[in-house]
Amino acid sequence: MTKTASPPVASLLKDIRAALEERVDDKARLAPAARGGLKAIGARAGSVKAVAREIAVRHKATLDYSLAAELLDAAASRKVREEILVAVELLDRFRKDFEPALLLRMDKWSSVADDLDVAEALGEKVAAFVLALDPSKITTIRKWARLRSVGRKRLALLAAAGLVSEGRRDAALALELCEILLNEEHPVLVREVASLLRTTTKIDAKAVQDFLFRRSIDGNPAILRAGSENLDAARRAALIAKLEAQQATLGALAAAGR
Repeated sequence: MTKTASPPVASLLKDIRAALEERVDDKARLAPAARGGLKAIGARAGSVKAVAREIAVRHKATLDYSLAAELLDAAASRKVREEILVAVELLDRFRKDFEPALLLRMDKWSSVADDLDVAEALGEKVAAFVLALDPSKITTIRKWARLRSVGRKRLALLAAAGLVSEGRRDAALALELCEILLNEEHPVLVREVASLLRTTTKIDAKAVQDFLFRRSIDGNPAILRAGSENLDAARRAALIAKLEAQQATLGALAAAGR
């Protein structure tokens, strides 16, 4: 257990670890994770969710929002991938209690988001909902977006999705995040930026259209193409034609310079 963990958190972590270890082979235990510098026990995603359900039932009398947040603090400091994922699942059960101040704790948790799966869980289950409570906290999200870590950039993009989903209409802030990351080439980031653009199109198609045409000169064409899928057919065709013409011109210039 971590030295700073309170007795209730230490008890939760002990039960989580025992439940996870029941679901893996001995040779898979504590294998070094390939991503993010986290240790891995070896439990599958389905097992993580099953353990979270089991722990929620076993500790129903004491588990609340505050304890779940403290648990995630401790799990993040231990840097064991599956323990972190279980803690995220448990915190997600108290989504109705989320408050804007939780984003300050998320800045600490972002240190384990170099692991892409942890980044996905934190982004979709926590960060998106916390940012939606107070979009002025976007400064923290911008900071993640400007780091070198692919995982933390993914976390930023998934958090920004909370600005344009479930009736929220902060398209300008969502596009600001897309602007920062429009030249990324990592496949995960290409997919996430494009997804945020498509979601934003549903609430403000004109803003996304203007953004895509403005950045068509220097944005990653793969992101621009995939992100334009929710534009009307004529506008999308015009954008793709522009991208193709630019690529043809660049190809001709490169050939002439040989």
